[in-house]
Amino acid sequence: MTQPSTPSQATIPPMLRKHWAPTWQRFFVAFFASTLTFDLGHKLLGVRVELFWGVQGFDFAWVTAMYVLPVVAGIVFSLIFGWGGKILAHLPPMFALGIDYYQTLHTGAPEGASLIPLMWWGFFLILNMEFCAVGGFIGELLLKYRYGTLDMPGTADYAPRLQRPTPSKPEDDQ
Repeated sequence: MTQPSTPSQATIPPMLRKHWAPTWQRFFVAFFASTLTFDLGHKLLGVRVELFWGVQGFDFAWVTAMYVLPVVAGIVFSLIFGWGGKILAHLPPMFALGIDYYQTLHTGAPEGASLIPLMWWGFFLILNMEFCAVGGFIGELLLKYRYGTLDMPGTADYAPRLQRPTPSKPEDDQ
């Protein structure tokens, strides 16, 4: 006997057949978790995107904070939120980097560094937002791989349902 390509109601655990929370609650939990992941990653790497330290500031930690960390934060967002996470995953970098830039603007840059121009910072912000969206897309693919397309956590009510044809009896064909 072959396994179906999409899980049926019997193979999905009962707790996952319904959303674990309303959309707005899933959004706030996903937003908080991914923003925390993004901000703590920057703190652990010691990277401040809004500061220019010269060419020596563009090291491995900076590259990791610009490319890998947003992807991880996007995956976290999408795994918690579900369908639509790739679109909303743009928000955590905007929030975290916006607060950092505003704080540095009003407190001043440390010795040996300067605040980068707003347009340059905007480029870095958009780059982080797009890589976070890539992470959101990867998170949605992970959810689809795990749960299939039916009853995935976060699946919108308008998502198409698989209509299984009813088997016809031989006497119905006559």
